[in-house]
Amino acid sequence: MVGSMISHNAFSEDKTFNSEVVQVLVDDSNYGGCMVRLSVDPQTQLANCGSQFASLDCLKQFPESTAGIAANKLAQAQLALVTGREVRLRITDTRKVNGYCFVNRIDVK
Repeated sequence: MVGSMISHNAFSEDKTFNSEVVQVLVDDSNYGGCMVRLSVDPQTQLANCGSQFASLDCLKQFPESTAGIAANKLAQAQLALVTGREVRLRITDTRKVNGYCFVNRIDVK
């Protein structure tokens, strides 16, 4: 089942951009467990990404995701949401969950 949720693209790309966090979503089985909705649509940055949201992979479906790293990314997103501060994030379309691109890095500005 996990294989059906994860996709890989032969022509992958990473993109770094600034955005506001508009919403934080936590789910026990979908979207990699947690995601962020951004003011800058990830699909405008990378055409292969799903619209509006990006996954933080709190369910640790990807090898580079650990419990600590995923929790820190989620905490960064929550901090930005609560304080209204902008984030700088890097997303990749190499790793996707339910069609949404994976956030490799998130910095609160």
